[in-house]
Amino acid sequence: MRIDLEDTGNAMHADGIARLSTRIDVAALREYRLAVRRRTRAIVAALQPEELKRRADPARLEPIRAQGAVADEAAWLLEYWDGLTTAGLLLMPQRGTTSST
Repeated sequence: MRIDLEDTGNAMHADGIARLSTRIDVAALREYRLAVRRRTRAIVAALQPEELKRRADPARLEPIRAQGAVADEAAWLLEYWDGLTTAGLLLMPQRGTTSST
């Protein structure tokens, strides 16, 4: 996608967002988004109803921290994810929005 970002971007400031916006390959970003959507739908389709109530496993969050996928300035994000259920994680991007995409 022609980006050098290696984390979630939750700690980005306006200048970093502007730089990313000028560099990113929009077509590649769209393809990535579609791939993520397909994979997410497959995972959700395989979930059993009781799994939606399960909380995130803290042990699965540690590799995310170790890989640097969450910047130190955004470490709160891992704590936030740790408090969510599977359903909460799935709904997270849509909270506070009216978008149905």
